Amino acid sequence: MEKGPTNKGAFFVATMNNDVVAFDETSGSTIWTQNLGAVAQGAPCGGPYSSVGIFGTPVIDGASRTLFVVVPVGPQGITAFVVHALSVDDGQERSGWPIDVSKVIPGFAPAKHNQRGALSLVNGILYIPFGGHWGDCNPYQGRVLAIDIKDPTKTGNWATSGERAAIWAAGGMASDGDGVFAVTGDGARGGGGTHQPTGDKDSEAVVRVTGMALVDRSDANYYYPARWETMDRLDADFGSNSPVYIQIPGAPQTGYVVAAAKDGHMYFLDSKHLGGMDGHLFDLNVSNGAMSIHTALSSYATATGVYVVLSTDQGASCPSGDGGKAIISVSVPIVAGMIKPTVAWCAPQSSTVVSPIATTTDGKSDAIVWYMNGANLVGVDGDTGTQIVTTAGACPGVMRWTSPIAARGRLLVGGNGKLCSWSPK
Repeated sequence: MEKGPTNKGAFFVATMNNDVVAFDETSGSTIWTQNLGAVAQGAPCGGPYSSVGIFGTPVIDGASRTLFVVVPVGPQGITAFVVHALSVDDGQERSGWPIDVSKVIPGFAPAKHNQRGALSLVNGILYIPFGGHWGDCNPYQGRVLAIDIKDPTKTGNWATSGERAAIWAAGGMASDGDGVFAVTGDGARGGGGTHQPTGDKDSEAVVRVTGMALVDRSDANYYYPARWETMDRLDADFGSNSPVYIQIPGAPQTGYVVAAAKDGHMYFLDSKHLGGMDGHLFDLNVSNGAMSIHTALSSYATATGVYVVLSTDQGASCPSGDGGKAIISVSVPIVAGMIKPTVAWCAPQSSTVVSPIATTTDGKSDAIVWYMNGANLVGVDGDTGTQIVTTAGACPGVMRWTSPIAARGRLLVGGNGKLCSWSPK
């Protein structure tokens, strides 16, 4: 936040110890720390974590100077998810908060859910996605909770009609200014049956969620691949990746939702008419392998066009052949009045799979794609993928799927127990 506590710039960090911390942007000194409850101990479903704390990235409302964050609390297992509203100036709770999710969602089972996806704030509505844990502590459902931040007594929620179908990708949901686009994951594998709007699943879908978590399952607001049941059976989780909303000058559609499945299919959808079953405008294969993508998509523009960038775990479909683990940039040109996405370049990634971002100096010039490669921050040319800069082992311990942020002439990323900051100059 540019004008944070005492009118100085500050960075805010949430940790798996359920701490929220404000740091001075210049010195890195701690301004305030707020602990938000006992960490839930134990590994849900036998998963990889010995405890579960804050996973979902918070969001800040600049107008009210409030930071919103969702906290799973224990101490023995997850006993509740609590939505907090903290003053950015001193970390104190706002009046009317916190909100216990179990008290506003009937039948919500906190021990079986997880809140990994980043929070969204659109038109004064806080949107919170929910999924499950590694290993699926059934039964649970993918959910979106909506809270009116001016009157937190006003809430709404939407849940998938079938089990699982988690909304869990780390980067959260995309938005075109009218609610959010949520992408769901696998349903109960091997279940069979038909898909929504006539069936009982809601798995492997892109869903527009508006207002107080309202969902209209018409073709305009709902998309799923015809192969959805095969995806369920193969764990080809559509919801493993966060989508992105893009606009392309001269394109026939006013905007596009781009969403990628775990098995390498990248779907381009008309944001005003998602298309129902198989109603995508383009299906581009960006990697090979059933478990090849877990990432947050990002986008940027240059003088030559619009790009979507992502990372792959394996089997990257690069212009030169199989790129293995890589950062991939997809160009989205207009050909004969239609979009024709194609992989423009790949850049090597050799360590923990993370998510990339992009910066420009004026919206189109000097485009650089940034990502962590081990302990190193790497910057590559947005048009060619040619490496421009790399740091030397400055920030070890960056967890999987983490993306940097760019703010006020700095690049930052959260590592294990640290916040790392660089200047690109």
